[in-house]
Amino acid sequence: MRFPFIAGIIIQAATFAIGLPQSPFIGKWQTRVSRVTHKSNITVNIVEQEQRLGAAVVLVNPDASEIQLPIAIVNITENVIEFETHDKNDTFYWSLTVQKNRNRGLLHGRCREMLIDESVRKQR
Repeated sequence: MRFPFIAGIIIQAATFAIGLPQSPFIGKWQTRVSRVTHKSNITVNIVEQEQRLGAAVVLVNPDASEIQLPIAIVNITENVIEFETHDKNDTFYWSLTVQKNRNRGLLHGRCREMLIDESVRKQR
């Protein structure tokens, strides 16, 4: 009856190799590609750093130059992450809602009177 014991060890080793489930937010989330710049208008890069999430938002200007803004994570629920970015005197309030297939989502942003609602895709 060694088989159940060995099988248990193999299953336990596989669990440690796989680790904890990865957050559905981790990855590179991009809006559609601009015809002018040939880049995604907005990219949200979310990474895991020391068991915490870190991130930056990259905004592309019409001349194809980029502004990279680090984010401060405010709130995380099951499928929504809310965060802020700061650029000079402006604060942008963002939320990224991950859809059920985990490769698509909706990015909502606002700053003063400006509103942003964009579909995003997770890049592999």
